[in-house]
Amino acid sequence: MSVPRPGNGAKWPTLVDLMALPVPAAQMHARVMDDYAAVIAMLNHTWFGAELSPETQERLAKLGVIEDFEADQVILQEGDPAKEMGILISGRLALRTLVPERGPVTILSVEPGDIFGWSAVLADTEAQSTVVATEPSRALVIEGTGLRAALKEDHALAASLYPRVLKAVARRLRQTRLQLLDLFAR
Repeated sequence: MSVPRPGNGAKWPTLVDLMALPVPAAQMHARVMDDYAAVIAMLNHTWFGAELSPETQERLAKLGVIEDFEADQVILQEGDPAKEMGILISGRLALRTLVPERGPVTILSVEPGDIFGWSAVLADTEAQSTVVATEPSRALVIEGTGLRAALKEDHALAASLYPRVLKAVARRLRQTRLQLLDLFAR
């Protein structure tokens, strides 16, 4: 779509106009979203982002892309290269793993504010589970190579982000342990 240029009687499109345009693959760069303010506001409503400094929130907003996922959409596939990490803003995701003789089994639900694809923080790793949207969902998705480069060059970003990622992994381990206890108690 061509945008009319001012000077020929037309006006520049507003942010509302731009957000109403169809976006390939339901992606919208955070830059379009009112100078990152909307993304930062979304991060502030999550446990992962609420305690991050404004500078860190802005850096994540600049690194990421807001993506919308449809119900039943596969976001990451277990065993594939871990190329991106996401912070779930709204909706719900299922983490599934392939169990021999049983097929895919949901091992955990990801709620708004939690992360998925944390393996992308590490170079040359594989996705540890398949991530599937169980309902329409929205996430800030950050490409792994860019994230790792930013963490390497920006020590303040690394110092604030690594503890949050570790907290997310610890929450995941605790939930998995509780599920195992429940499974073996039967």
